[in-house]
Amino acid sequence: MSSITSKSSIDWNYDIIGEGGSLVFFHGWGVDLRIWRQQYKYFSTKYKVVRFDLPGHGKSGWKSMSFQDIAGDLDMVMDELGLNNIVSVGSSLGGLLSLRLYEISPERFKKMVFVGAVPKFSRSKDFPYGLDVEKIRKLGGQLDTSYPSIVNVFFRSLFTKEERASRRYKWLQKFRQFNEAPMKPALVEYLSILEKEDLTEILRKIDIPAQFINGAGDTICNMDAIDHLKELVPKGRFDIFDKCGHFPFLSKPHEFNEVLEEFLLQ
Repeated sequence: MSSITSKSSIDWNYDIIGEGGSLVFFHGWGVDLRIWRQQYKYFSTKYKVVRFDLPGHGKSGWKSMSFQDIAGDLDMVMDELGLNNIVSVGSSLGGLLSLRLYEISPERFKKMVFVGAVPKFSRSKDFPYGLDVEKIRKLGGQLDTSYPSIVNVFFRSLFTKEERASRRYKWLQKFRQFNEAPMKPALVEYLSILEKEDLTEILRKIDIPAQFINGAGDTICNMDAIDHLKELVPKGRFDIFDKCGHFPFLSKPHEFNEVLEEFLLQ
């Protein structure tokens, strides 16, 4: 792994493997770049695969910034790394970040992939499919009293009963034992971002191919939210994994890689 210090003084941790078109992965809240392990290996034979640790996660540093400034900081880092004409793959919060990045530099993107990601995560009158705001705030409060164990509890809640009963999930639990805990101030601030950000109009205006990969049992990006996404992006490609929750790329990595590769080759 390598790191690059941005103009804002954040050390962005990343790794790059392979050659070809740039396939850039952004993880979500409370995990790190290693969550893309199965995709990193698989796609590196045909693409330049890039993974970033978001600020405050993994080995990346942290500094309190607006979400737009985080995206601007990442945009400058990607300039230094020469990452253009990319296909972004964003999971949850990572999908939201890719939208902010697209707003800043739409010319950088070739295609976009969203995994369990919506342009707005909190519930409102115009988006009744989102998360209850009080539950988001409650999670933030639990970080003060039960950190870091609450992060693991939350991670577990994002899988379906079928997934949690699988051998694959047991392996994931052992793998997570070696994870570095994210920085608590970063997690709290990202929860505030998830509560407030609404990038619906950015998603509505994207004019490049977009793919949405979701688990049918995802409680964060549920089926009603997916129907809403289909209205926002009528030309988008939608792949739904039965009996999967928020992380189909973890529960069914081979099937996930297949549908992603199909989209890349279109």
